[in-house]
Amino acid sequence: MRNLLKFIPFFGIALVFKACITEPLDSAVTNQEFNSSTFDTNCTGDLPKTRLINNGTIAFDLQVINADGIAEITILSIDPGITTTWNEFEVGEVVFSVSNDTPMINDEKVVLDMDTCMGYEIVIGPDNSIESFDPIIF
Repeated sequence: MRNLLKFIPFFGIALVFKACITEPLDSAVTNQEFNSSTFDTNCTGDLPKTRLINNGTIAFDLQVINADGIAEITILSIDPGITTTWNEFEVGEVVFSVSNDTPMINDEKVVLDMDTCMGYEIVIGPDNSIESFDPIIF
């Protein structure tokens, strides 16, 4: 019983850490499951990559920002009807930022820990909202 009392502070601290919630960056932060139907066994350590498909009616900007706050990818003014090429960036936790200059249309930020052979496809729908964030494995 005496040894059990020594562990009570540990359990209290563990519960506090479990209950902690981080705040989203500027707007909703979304995490999605990987689409297992797109596996390709030919990848051999390729860098992670991303692209944006703009099916909306306004231009959007895409940035991929690493954990140090440095933008690894910046693509400005992706016009409606445009699909960007796949752009590679370094492995690690990154923020995908999709923004625009139009009032009343929300920007989106997604934080993911990206590894080799991973891709992240962002699709903007006809109503100028993010229709899907589809992480895939190549």
